[in-house]
Amino acid sequence: MDKNQVKKKRRFANSIKDREEVLEVKQKMINVESEEFKGDIYLNKFINIKNKWIIENDRCILNNNYKWLQFYDYSCKNCLTAMYNDNNEIVEWYFDISKEIGKENDMPYEDDMYLDVVLLPNGKITLLDEDELEDALNQEKITKQEFEEAYQEANRLMEQIKDKADKLKEFTDKYLAIMLQKIEN
Repeated sequence: MDKNQVKKKRRFANSIKDREEVLEVKQKMINVESEEFKGDIYLNKFINIKNKWIIENDRCILNNNYKWLQFYDYSCKNCLTAMYNDNNEIVEWYFDISKEIGKENDMPYEDDMYLDVVLLPNGKITLLDEDELEDALNQEKITKQEFEEAYQEANRLMEQIKDKADKLKEFTDKYLAIMLQKIEN
């Protein structure tokens, strides 16, 4: 494979509906042009889930009436998903480090760079999937430069969100309320 032509791991905002675990989901998108955010916000409200997703420390990130609020800032190199439980309480903020965030056929997407950052409500930050990034480099799905850029973005992001869980909660809660109102109308 030509080093200048990497294989993209493209994920569209509405692709969760195609997962076998998701039996029914309501989806809604809005465009926002404000001082605090410019881009598209996409809500997945899960109505009926075949199997809930439990991750480390018995934390559930997907179940009936859970919500995933995705933020697509087209000038950014990470895509935020705020995951809420059935009581509209934040479970975690999940940041996909991205090569590109764009829009195709009016649907937001992100070209995933394998590396992810998670921020918990208690402020704990975790870097995930370093093994996937290493595998992508070894399999020539990404270049050495992209490998380094993914780490640079993850490190920049982790520094940016350090001690900012309360501020991030205020921001994502605001848009969750807006989106829930829109999805019910």
